Amino acid sequence: MTNARKPLDTGIATTGCLVGTRRLYDYAHKNPAIRLFTPAHIHNPLVLGRLGKIVALNSAIEVDLTGQINAEVAGAYIGAVGGQVDFVRGVQMSASGRSVIALPATARDDSISRIVARLEGGVVTTARSDADIVVTEFGAAELRGQPLAERVHRMVAISHPNRRETLEREAHEVVRRGG
Repeated sequence: MTNARKPLDTGIATTGCLVGTRRLYDYAHKNPAIRLFTPAHIHNPLVLGRLGKIVALNSAIEVDLTGQINAEVAGAYIGAVGGQVDFVRGVQMSASGRSVIALPATARDDSISRIVARLEGGVVTTARSDADIVVTEFGAAELRGQPLAERVHRMVAISHPNRRETLEREAHEVVRRGG
């Protein structure tokens, strides 16, 4: 990786922190090809939007059938300082960026669906209006610009096969009430 194609900070690897061994720290110390910034820069949607063809990859605890994303609460608050919304919105400002939310379709040995009719945690980290692509081991649902009924259909399609029938029943109510 040379960073030569970046339209911003060209030739420089930018990050908020380095975590590793003494060898990494020695390599990075006073290295002009590495620059550490605060989140005010690296999470700034206006900065991210200037990068052009950027892909933001984030995870989630659960995603509802409309594309609302909970990345913070699973019974208790487990989130941390992050930047999911910053990156999702920064990608939308870029010329050809994409935002990907990746998660397994189930948890706890398939006993819990992570694709849900309504967010169980009650927290929306990323709004459905900002959702782009959601990926599970069963496929990818492209949500950006899709009407509600199509979003619901695509989310059911990437859920665990054993959960689809239940989600399809719940989907009718989700579409009827508008989310």
